[in-house]
Amino acid sequence: MLQKFVDIDEAFAWIESFTNLEKDAKERKSHYRPERMAEVLEHFGNPHLACRVIHTAGSKGKGSTSVLLASGLSQNGWKTGLYTSPHVLHYRERIQIDSSPLEDQKYIDCISFIKEKLDIRLPGGTEPTTFELLTLLAFQLFKEENCDFCVIETGLGGRLDATNAVKPEASVLTPIELEHTQWLGDTLEAIAGEKAGIIKPDTPVFSAPQKAEVESVFRQKASEQNAPFQILNEQIKNIESTVSSEGTSYAIEYKDGRNVVGKLKLPGHIQAWNAALALNVLTTLYPEVDEPIWLEGFAKASLPGRMEILSKDPLIVLDGSHTPCSVTLALESFRSISNETADKILLFACQDDKDAETMAGILSSAFSKIVITTPGFFKKSSPERVYKAFSSIRKGCILEEDPGEALKSVLSEEMDVLIMGSFILAGAVKKLYGVQ
Repeated sequence: MLQKFVDIDEAFAWIESFTNLEKDAKERKSHYRPERMAEVLEHFGNPHLACRVIHTAGSKGKGSTSVLLASGLSQNGWKTGLYTSPHVLHYRERIQIDSSPLEDQKYIDCISFIKEKLDIRLPGGTEPTTFELLTLLAFQLFKEENCDFCVIETGLGGRLDATNAVKPEASVLTPIELEHTQWLGDTLEAIAGEKAGIIKPDTPVFSAPQKAEVESVFRQKASEQNAPFQILNEQIKNIESTVSSEGTSYAIEYKDGRNVVGKLKLPGHIQAWNAALALNVLTTLYPEVDEPIWLEGFAKASLPGRMEILSKDPLIVLDGSHTPCSVTLALESFRSISNETADKILLFACQDDKDAETMAGILSSAFSKIVITTPGFFKKSSPERVYKAFSSIRKGCILEEDPGEALKSVLSEEMDVLIMGSFILAGAVKKLYGVQ
């Protein structure tokens, strides 16, 4: 008889008991085993083949683009699964159907089934990782729930990622920047090569605008795979966007004379480009669907921890951006929705493997007060190093390692607040703020 977990926390704790490469980064190279994921999926009857798939990879915007794609597909009446990472508050956020998490009992039942059936003696005598089990859980739930489609976001890279077992209808590539260089390579070309690993034979590829060296890698890989390749800037003349606390309004002007106007809940100028990429994917793959349906779906999409507004008066914004490029874009969006003349506070924390020095250079002059804290204990962090990075540029920065005390400090000022640098920090702040 199937022994079920007592509750959802116990169920996900079992998944977390395996090697968690999101936490133990030093283990990554020795644990990436695509053949192991293939074996696991075969053992469970290949649930990843049960529905139609759109696969996304990139350095920034892949979560937002995935959410937009899934929301559009759902709007057309297709039952659509969505698998993204990381989560902000709970693992349930990673695996959703039609823009909502499932009932707790469905996660419990499915994880209990996986535990009973899983033979952990896999190729090379190694166990699956936490991310591999989460990926299996997503595929299994989407199969059990009879999804028509699923949108699958890669975890890290692409070529060796657990999600790369899918047989997609399209591969979608969002903007590439230097990130995770110790695992993906220390040049844009090397990172692009890893991301290009999701390109499959004879499968359409849709790319956001890229730097020349990245575009070259993508085109070469697509050519090798006989995969039709489209890049957004070849079709679009201009995108205008207006950002407010209500979201983003955008107007896309195409080179063929077409114009598309829409609105998003997601605040940020970059979201207009994400919407344009998602629209290109869906209109190309499914031309029989009226374009307004996709736009209606996009308007409903939301994603926690990405320019998420906790309060409008005073303005309190959460953003998990943790690379120089994404921090730059988030700061631009924050400026668009905050009081132009008011003093502003930054609460910042990031993990050890992030470029704190460059981010400090981008952010330091934009705020009246800066508080540095700890993002949490899920990953290794050195708030002292981050504090030194900011203090080397400007005086008066504050180091408060306790996130709760740091939050109290910034909220007591009643100024506009940007909380940034880590999804883990975003989750901690939401809990402290009383968001469940």
